[in-house]
Amino acid sequence: MSAIKLFSVFINPTMYRSFFELNSYLWPYECTGIDNRVDNLGLPALYNRVIEEHLNEDCWLFFVHEDFEIKQSLHSLLNLDPSQVYGTFGVRMQGHYPVGYGEHTCSHKDGSEAMQVGLPITEVVQVNSLDCQSVLVHTSLLRQFPALRFDEQLTFDLYAEDFCMQAQFHFALSVGVFPLAFQHFSKGKVTERYHRGLAYLANKFLNEAIPGGCSYRDWE
Repeated sequence: MSAIKLFSVFINPTMYRSFFELNSYLWPYECTGIDNRVDNLGLPALYNRVIEEHLNEDCWLFFVHEDFEIKQSLHSLLNLDPSQVYGTFGVRMQGHYPVGYGEHTCSHKDGSEAMQVGLPITEVVQVNSLDCQSVLVHTSLLRQFPALRFDEQLTFDLYAEDFCMQAQFHFALSVGVFPLAFQHFSKGKVTERYHRGLAYLANKFLNEAIPGGCSYRDWE
């Protein structure tokens, strides 16, 4: 049976300890915190390092932000099809509008102004893109497609959207959202770094486009 291994890059050790080390839902699984306070490396570079270190194992790699609190068992992940890319929140175009799937609680870092985001789901739903808050991929898929990796030209924003575009447009893979109870302690904000990332993706994928998490929030 495939294992589930969680990886969270953190700069706030208190938050990581609370949401991962002390989270009883995660005790059956291997959780690895990557302290990024000194090196301050981009998440894609660190995620690619994790992939290379675990590529020959048979396991799910679950990349999640430090402000991501899981509120149920992950046992159902073992039943997912390893030939797809997954996350816990994603967006799909419905007519002219982006629709978010994967209902969860979104709040500020201190838990204030919590609100429900995304449509509830009870099974995997296919989407165009995933939010960077979490990406789940199986090592067998990464072995099959050695060019499918996180783009290290991106640092914190849009690397999940880029990964989804690679998966769909380069390798004809499906991208899905699986149901999970969780809270994301970050309402996020659009920065200049985000706009630079959009320009980079527009140049990288000249003839393709997908809706992203920020486009969904803009419609809320």
